Amino acid sequence: MSRIKEIVRLTAQIKTQSVSMQRRLLLYWFSMLLAIGAVLVLILSVAGVFSNESEKAHDSLQLQLNNAKLEISQHMESLEAYGIALSEQISREIDTTLTANGLTVDDLNDNPELLLTLQKNLLPRLHTALQLSQCSGAYLVLNATTNTQSDKASHSATGLYLRYANQQTTGAAKQDVTFFRGIPEVGRAERLELHNRWNLEFDTDLFPGYYAWMQTEVGRLADACCWTERFRLTDTWEDVRLLCVPIKDNTGKVCGLCGLELSSLYCYLSYPEMDSSFGPMITVLAPLRNGSLYLSKGMTGSADSTFLAEAETLSVRQERYFNVYSNGSDSYIGLDCEVGIRGADGNDLTLAVMIPESTFDASRTSGRVLLICCSLALAALTLCLSVFLSKRFVQPILQTIQAIRSEKVSDGAETGISELDELMALVCSKTNEKLLQNDHALPPNIEELFQTFAERAKTLSSAERAILQYYIDGHEITEIPELAFISIHTVKKHNSNIYQKLGISSRDELMLYIDIFRRLGRLNELTEPVRE
Repeated sequence: MSRIKEIVRLTAQIKTQSVSMQRRLLLYWFSMLLAIGAVLVLILSVAGVFSNESEKAHDSLQLQLNNAKLEISQHMESLEAYGIALSEQISREIDTTLTANGLTVDDLNDNPELLLTLQKNLLPRLHTALQLSQCSGAYLVLNATTNTQSDKASHSATGLYLRYANQQTTGAAKQDVTFFRGIPEVGRAERLELHNRWNLEFDTDLFPGYYAWMQTEVGRLADACCWTERFRLTDTWEDVRLLCVPIKDNTGKVCGLCGLELSSLYCYLSYPEMDSSFGPMITVLAPLRNGSLYLSKGMTGSADSTFLAEAETLSVRQERYFNVYSNGSDSYIGLDCEVGIRGADGNDLTLAVMIPESTFDASRTSGRVLLICCSLALAALTLCLSVFLSKRFVQPILQTIQAIRSEKVSDGAETGISELDELMALVCSKTNEKLLQNDHALPPNIEELFQTFAERAKTLSSAERAILQYYIDGHEITEIPELAFISIHTVKKHNSNIYQKLGISSRDELMLYIDIFRRLGRLNELTEPVRE
């Protein structure tokens, strides 16, 4: 308990100690600088200078773009590897079948029996490639037709095409395979269900540059691989892109194409939206030409949370941290890069990762509002602190000036500012010195009053003067009997005589005169010897 009392005593003592004006001024200016800084931060926050949402969005997009590029590059390289392996297997099988019958590729035209045999031999290889690779279908087309007299013979070619019926991403336990193109007996022999849009042969117009390919000798198959643009499969609702790998005969001449299929649904399932603090991230793989991204010729991952349409063409505008992709009504922010996937026109496809600009703006606005609120709170706090310190600093100065002007400076008055306390003490001492040095400073009527009181004091007896001296020395009436060796009754009797002779009515009035004579430095006038 005593320790607590000591702490309280020390705290009270600290509060009464004066602080120098310099320290108070420094503290005041420091608070003002804080207030100005807070207001400046608030202004810059409103202007968006401190907002780094764009930089954060860039970092997030760049990270997703790098991940998507790695994933898609590995996926496409894997598909191209399977396509090249399939082409080599098909070439060997064609060579074996034709050599055994002493025929060439041209002899496949109008030869249903040979085509049936060849397709039966090739179907297992095509089926294996489909099951091993991450795709939605596999095909092979040979530069031959069952009936050269048909009206469609000029753009019709024999081949096989297998597709998954229930589109799923890779890793599904079981997926049903449908027979989309080829001789139906081949599919039935393998217990494959015919696709509801089955056809006997391919429409070669779906393969850009098909006939030019058939007249070309190719070297490395890896250099000849390419992807078609996105197109709608005949009589279906599905859009696909096909990997095209040339099939060579024993002379090195191209006699057909083979490859794997990526459907729009497969890409939708394989590349879902990625959540981010700025909104859903969409993955797009499409050609970029002359500042436009052609989604209608590419593939898009899932975009359910956006208004992005796969048939759109987006104009691309570069900004500091990202690109802006716009269709005129809706805009997206994002980044893009080439992934080394060659299209049929010889140009690489572009991978883009995008976020709806509306969700990004909402995120940026919420972040800016939070920063503005914090800055506003800081500015209000520092301004209140400045006002408080201003009052604590200025008010004592104003009070001191007012006291000096009104000449109401008193001893012991403290302002809490050491310099002002020293000034007050100096003014007070100068005032007392002036009163001591100038007897005529008092008005005539007051001076006459004090002169009369001093003359009356000279009429006191020696015993009464002794009692008056005790009062001048600051003793109380209860202390005088013991000091003067008289009774309290005698003291009261002397008091009555003193009051009567001095013309006063109470001890308080007596002490007031004593205090005034002391302040004037004229106490000696009350203590002069008694007249004889």
